Amino acid sequence: MNFDLVFEGGGAKGMVFVGALEEFGRRGHAFTRLLGTSAGAITATLLAAGYTPQEMLTALQEKEDGKSVFAGFMGEPAPFSPEEIQGGAIRKFLKDINLRFVPDFLEDSLDDWIAEALAADLRSRHLFSFVERGGWYAADRFVSWLSTKLDTGPWQGGQRAFSRLTLGEFHDRTNVDLSVVASDTTAGRLLVLNHRTAPDCPVVWAVRMSMSIPLLWQEVVWSANWGTYLGHDMAAHVVVDGGMLSNFPIELFISAEPQVTNLMGPKKDVPDPIMGLLIDESLPVPVLQRERGLLVTVNVNPEELRTVQRLKNLVDTMTQAHDKMVMDECDDLVVRLPAKGYGTTEFDMTDERRQALVAAGQSAMGAYLDRLPAPRRALSAVKMVASPHADRIASRILAY
Repeated sequence: MNFDLVFEGGGAKGMVFVGALEEFGRRGHAFTRLLGTSAGAITATLLAAGYTPQEMLTALQEKEDGKSVFAGFMGEPAPFSPEEIQGGAIRKFLKDINLRFVPDFLEDSLDDWIAEALAADLRSRHLFSFVERGGWYAADRFVSWLSTKLDTGPWQGGQRAFSRLTLGEFHDRTNVDLSVVASDTTAGRLLVLNHRTAPDCPVVWAVRMSMSIPLLWQEVVWSANWGTYLGHDMAAHVVVDGGMLSNFPIELFISAEPQVTNLMGPKKDVPDPIMGLLIDESLPVPVLQRERGLLVTVNVNPEELRTVQRLKNLVDTMTQAHDKMVMDECDDLVVRLPAKGYGTTEFDMTDERRQALVAAGQSAMGAYLDRLPAPRRALSAVKMVASPHADRIASRILAY
């Protein structure tokens, strides 16, 4: 059976999708449309590029200098230009501190020296990046990794060559209806990036914007070369993780409101069943109970700053309130994948923990498919297309 698939955001926890997709494919199912936020956007894009679960599993196992290649996603900020330092908020802050007994010309020189030293020193460059570029880490390594993946491996008798394509070109080449969700903080609106809404946006940068957890990774500034969004000029708009506004936008596939179908495409007379893959942090990963005999597993990462966590908790409360309305009403469309005890930025998790997470996803998908036989599943999906909560929530998150 073909399904429209929705993938939730969740950072490193998104590795659970690989196990779920492995079981999904083993049962003979396939996808039609794909929709994802953050880690879900990465998964959806790899699927659209023809990646099999086994290829994804191989990618998860990649090492660099003995560590998971994903650990490099939280990279050192690139050097700052003199213009960036001089025109930045830190330099302005220093200027606003007036040392009364120091001549202005000496104070200006001192301010310049302090700002340049902070930007140059590896120990303080993260703080400088946090203030000036909106994130503690650079994600250049992620962009390189995704570009490489989109140009690696066999595809239709040749080799993949997708990294330089726009969303419009990617759709034309793959014939897959892919949408990724991001948040435009300049205009205060949700972006659904696909071949209909932003055909000239590079597919790699659409995913990069979708996965940009605020304050953790540097913001992305929309380039004028990326064209418009629904005809609106986006040049210089700041774009971050789609989870800011909706981390699990299943309502976009369910709703039949005109402003939704304008983004997602017209409804079929008999829609394909919808399946949402949700990362459930309340469900334990079974293998962890026996891992190395530990009674307590500590997964606290220094990079999960208290400030970031506070913001995340506030955002989660706001976004999950409306996402939960749709999830509760459409519960039989949601596969709940265990991820309790795993960190959003735990990209360097051990092989054992990763294998446990993948196995838990496989088991959860199998249990879901066993519980909902195909005929009933299809009828349920058609019925839920008229969900009033989905129409209302979809309209709310798209309003601007």
